[in-house]
Amino acid sequence: MNCKYTNLQKELIENCILCFIPKNKRGFTSRFEMADIFKCIVHKLKTGCQWNFLFIDIEGCKPPFSWQTVYYYYRKWSEKGVFKEMFETYLEIQKEKLDTEKLNLDGTHSLVKKSAQSVAYQHRKRGRTSNILIMTDGNGIPIASGGIICGNHNDLYQIVPQYAQMMKDLKSRGICVENSIQNADKGFDSKRLRRAIHRRKMFANIVENKRNRKGKKRGKKRFFNQDIYDQRFVNERTFAWMDSFRTLLIRFDSLDSSWLSWHYLAFALILLKV
Repeated sequence: MNCKYTNLQKELIENCILCFIPKNKRGFTSRFEMADIFKCIVHKLKTGCQWNFLFIDIEGCKPPFSWQTVYYYYRKWSEKGVFKEMFETYLEIQKEKLDTEKLNLDGTHSLVKKSAQSVAYQHRKRGRTSNILIMTDGNGIPIASGGIICGNHNDLYQIVPQYAQMMKDLKSRGICVENSIQNADKGFDSKRLRRAIHRRKMFANIVENKRNRKGKKRGKKRFFNQDIYDQRFVNERTFAWMDSFRTLLIRFDSLDSSWLSWHYLAFALILLKV
């Protein structure tokens, strides 16, 4: 796991991660160290290995438990929203370091190899995929995400409710985006999204899609700054970071909630090292 986002020291886990792990109020008390369980979950996220091959090449850990135990705790913490809470808390702590003057919005597809929710055939990928919208700040740090949608839909599918939910999540974390510039490629060129951005007193810096218009637009030209738009490369860098987490590259999870939890964990690890 030679990656700064997954190289977690014991002190870092104890100080910044174990506080999110719920403790049993009644019933049995686990004899296993939760820090070791979490390190195994991060190893699964980074390598993308199958659950039953979890301990073949893991480094620095000789756990006294089985892979079923790790899987049990991942599902348990995922259902309780531990990874989402972790991401939102780190986002609120690091909000002063974020560049919210420029925001980037884009979607990413993941190939699906098993039967799962929100999956459909995507011709461009030549396979069944799931799509998720990710919003990043000017430095490429993930700050919000939409829900899981089928791969046969374009990026504008349910864009207004998804964008509204992202803005609501940012507001709840105390992140102000007023007067920010929203970058997006021509796949997001629509009147609905532009209105949603303008209603929040933001500027839509979106390339016009020529296929949406047969003639020239009358009246005042829309706002567009090419220099600011060219800075969208940080979004591609973010997707490269996401692809380094092999579990996110190819989807094997059946439930959307479980698949989304892997994304929240990856976002949290990136924010932890900002």
